[in-house]
Formats: sequence, C-alpha cells, structure tokens
Amino acid sequence: MQVDPAFFDAVNAYLAVSDEQTRKFGVKPATMAMNYAAARHSAHMFLVSVKPIHAASERGQFLDYMTTMYRRMLNEHLDGMGQERGIDVGESE
Repeated sequence: MQVDPAFFDAVNAYLAVSDEQTRKFGVKPATMAMNYAAARHSAHMFLVSVKPIHAASERGQFLDYMTTMYRRMLNEHLDGMGQERGIDVGESE
C-alpha cells in the first residue's frame, strides 16, 4: 500500500509540536500531553463518525482497534529506532 506523502507531512507537523513541547516542559509532561491529545482526538473522531445509537455497542470494538493499532505502531518504531541506534530493544511482538 502506498502512503500519500501528505500523511508524513502531517506526522512531521505533529512531531514538531511535540519536540517544541518537550523542550519547554520536559519529556514526561510532553509525552503525557501528546498521548492525552491523541486519545481526545480519537474519541472525538469516533463520536462524530458513529451513529449515536451505535456508540455504546461499538465502543469496545473501537477501543480494541485503537489499542491494537497503537501497540503495533509502537512496536514498529521501537524496532526501527532500536536498530538505527544500535540498542537492543528486545523481541518485537
């Protein structure tokens, strides 16, 4: 699957904000803020895309999908960055 280059432009824009916040507040507060913002955005997008009558019944499936996707992306980045930096990050899941 080919990814639209605009996707990476968006990713880099978010990372630039995250880097700025990290310099300003430190790693842990910036990480928590970014994760909180991502969760809030995802919850909002779920609620505007699901029919209100189905929100309760689709909540669990949405949570499973989002946590599985995040875990997969996190594993991929740990593998790649660990390899780039010569750090043993353990076995990928």
